[in-house]
Amino acid sequence: MINVKIPLDALTTIFIFLIGLPALLLQTLAPELREIVRKRRLQLAVFTTLPIGVAGVTVALGVWFSQWCVDKKLVETGKYPLLRTLLQEDGQLLWIWVLLFLVFISGLSAMALTDKWRREMVIEALQEEALGVLRRHGRLLESQVKNLIQLGKQSEAGKDKDLVLQALAQLAQAVQAHARYEGRQLEALILGLEDVLLLGRQKGSSEIFRTAADLLSEVVIFATKARYSSDLGWAVRTISALARTSFPSQPAHIQRRFVDALDLLSADKDAATWMSEALFEIGSHAVTENQMLVVMAALSKLDALAKRLPRLEGEVAYDYLGLIAHLWVRGETARRYVAKMLEEAAGLFALPLQEVIQEAQAHCMQTAKFETADHLAVLLQAGNK
Repeated sequence: MINVKIPLDALTTIFIFLIGLPALLLQTLAPELREIVRKRRLQLAVFTTLPIGVAGVTVALGVWFSQWCVDKKLVETGKYPLLRTLLQEDGQLLWIWVLLFLVFISGLSAMALTDKWRREMVIEALQEEALGVLRRHGRLLESQVKNLIQLGKQSEAGKDKDLVLQALAQLAQAVQAHARYEGRQLEALILGLEDVLLLGRQKGSSEIFRTAADLLSEVVIFATKARYSSDLGWAVRTISALARTSFPSQPAHIQRRFVDALDLLSADKDAATWMSEALFEIGSHAVTENQMLVVMAALSKLDALAKRLPRLEGEVAYDYLGLIAHLWVRGETARRYVAKMLEEAAGLFALPLQEVIQEAQAHCMQTAKFETADHLAVLLQAGNK
């Protein structure tokens, strides 16, 4: 009579390992990835219970098979030499094979979890879930967009942040290509770009700023076509904020890339106002940072915008004159340059130039742009001489 002895100690060790495997691998992840993975409770539950379930079924089958062979006396008949070999010496060989299979399951589970929790796979999963909701309901899954933004904020500058930005760019393109896009579905994503680049442990690198500028350029192109587009307004504000914040850590060609993105706007009233405000903010900040190439790029775009409009008035006129005033006080050479530009544009204003400068000065005082108001006073005084 053969008695099969079950190796309880070895089985217990393997089951304990399988139970603790997800927690063990979680500790090896970067903090920002660990936070995202912990939120995915269904995935955690599946990867925790499935290997344990398979191992449990395997052990149960091993116990049942060995007992069935004993009950049927298949070993004692001598007809089945393989069974006698497996069950000899209390069934040690049988349980060696069972244990080897359980070790294989453990290794497979570890490999599957390691692959599933790679940064690229986590980002892809968040992106696919957001796209799935978009396909069904015509909008993004905001919780997954926020998870991507949070992940991007805490990621290291370079490839890690770039992966998040690429995912956000693809989401933005998918939203704007959708038939239900109305120009107002990307606010959370656009505002999140600023957080990804400027907040968290590390700010973005030049490559990341370039990627963000390209993403916002695409948003501007599509949002401009929408009749009522709040996305366009958010994109322009974010372009201005990122361009200004990139001083002085980023080279001038990064700020100029953001300036070029603004040139994609149409010349309707709202877009022109947003564009002129952003160009003024970038240009005046560039003057402070002594980045004259960026100043000239912004002023050139503002001048081109002024010449596209039927007449130059209101916010656009104030921004145009405000940037000129910032250059006017920079020295004789700068004054000569902008004086010629101002002379050519004088006929574009709806009112006489001196009156527009006075209005611009009063507007800057009301909006707390005191430095610009002071520079406009100097410009006004020079015109009165």
